[in-house]
Amino acid sequence: MKNIILSIVLGVMCMSCCSNKYVAANISGDWKIDNVLDIQVNASEEEIPFISFQSNESRFYGTTGCNSFFGEFKTTDNKNEIMLTNVGSTKKLCIDMTTEDAIFSAMSQVASVEYNNEEMQLLDINGNVVMKLSAIKK
Repeated sequence: MKNIILSIVLGVMCMSCCSNKYVAANISGDWKIDNVLDIQVNASEEEIPFISFQSNESRFYGTTGCNSFFGEFKTTDNKNEIMLTNVGSTKKLCIDMTTEDAIFSAMSQVASVEYNNEEMQLLDINGNVVMKLSAIKK
């Protein structure tokens, strides 16, 4: 009996160690970028910076208002941790690079997320807000 219990415990431990610890958070949807690194984003209707998360594929895409970007994200079950990875973008020359530079800088700092149905905050490793987002209603 001890051997059976020990085998089950060891099996569960092995499976938990070998499995991918990242799971997709339920943050799917389109989110307007309202503020990034304490810069209020003011954009015309034609060039609204946004980010769209696709949780079922752990991917995201969006626009800075000038260039498009895309990448993957990883989350954990622990404290809403999130990491934006494999980020790529188009490389058009933009008239004003302030917002664009801030968005890419913020993406590299993202470590956790706080969200509800209406608002999302992406935070750095110290808990500072690097990006504030609001849900885009369809």
